[in-house]
Amino acid sequence: MTVTTIQYENWRNVAAARVEFSPGINVLWGMNAQGKSNILEGIYFFARGRSFRGVRERELVRFGEPFAKASLSFRRDGYADDTALEAVIPETGRKKLFRNGAPLSSAAEMVGNFRAVLFTPAHLSVVTGGPAERRSFLDIALSQISADYLAWLRRGTRLLAERNALVKRAGDGEPVRREEWEVYAEGLAECGVWIASYRREYVALLSRAVERYFSGMTGGAEIPALTYRSHALPEGSDAPNPLTDPAGAGRTRPDPAPLYAKLTENREREIAAGSTLWGIHKDDVILTLNGVEARAYASQGQQRSFILSMKLGEAEIARTVGGEYPAVLLDDVFSELDENRRRYILDALSDGNAEGGEPSRQIIITSCEPDVIPGSRAGHVRFHRVEGGRVSEA
Repeated sequence: MTVTTIQYENWRNVAAARVEFSPGINVLWGMNAQGKSNILEGIYFFARGRSFRGVRERELVRFGEPFAKASLSFRRDGYADDTALEAVIPETGRKKLFRNGAPLSSAAEMVGNFRAVLFTPAHLSVVTGGPAERRSFLDIALSQISADYLAWLRRGTRLLAERNALVKRAGDGEPVRREEWEVYAEGLAECGVWIASYRREYVALLSRAVERYFSGMTGGAEIPALTYRSHALPEGSDAPNPLTDPAGAGRTRPDPAPLYAKLTENREREIAAGSTLWGIHKDDVILTLNGVEARAYASQGQQRSFILSMKLGEAEIARTVGGEYPAVLLDDVFSELDENRRRYILDALSDGNAEGGEPSRQIIITSCEPDVIPGSRAGHVRFHRVEGGRVSEA
């Protein structure tokens, strides 16, 4: 999967720009606050249907302008023609999304068309932060490669919000019928076991990939591991592998009974707390290095190697499950790595295609300096200079 062009109009500080990308390595370089990350933000917008910065959409609109617009053209592996995605974000009102000129009903309908893996320095919080950061990592990665997972996640999110409202009603003294509690317990338990099944399988795949990449990056002296912890799937319980064996998932159904029991037997505690206390919204991924939690005991360099390995693994799984490599977007990451680590990441992502040949993956990097790429690869890189929201080939 390759980005061919992206065009902007009134997107943050980019008044107007058209950027062409090549297969292989592309570098957007320039001083800080010139618009490099804004361009990357626009590309990744089409993978998630929203900004990776978590901002309100009207903040994407250039100051004083009525709307922002971005148009992405990308080509899937084995296809002769590009697919075109477009987003129009008004300063007030709802955004409009299009695929090949046809309107899309929601951001969820856009997710899965264009796939990308993004790494920014802020992603270190996946290792150092709380469980919500790691759940978000899983949800973003899985939603791009499985429409079924996204459907389960959207349904589960809606049911959780409705049940939390039910809990608050009960806490305010309003009577709630037993049937209402049971309906939400059944729905959340069913969603929960399927969401947890996808997550557990993904984490198992990711753990193996992280161990391999971390070893290559650090010389093999340390052993990382990832373990999924879930209210919905107790350790040792059976569950299908819906990512790699979707047909088998239709025959093997995970058991919702453990989560259903938690949601029906602890109502008084939940009413006192004012929210739902059990479910996949409480799950976590435990990251360990040599048997101890990376969050608490790993050095900053080890933590950085851990998340970089996770991102490399995310790209690998997207290829294995989704059938093609996603675009890889690296926002101001290489400036903090030594040359050996840069070289290893580029080799891992591009399968050693520095010598000519057709690149197997597209990588788009932002940097303050153009010499971020090791010299042996610089001749096979497309450079774009970004200055004051303007882009020129350099």
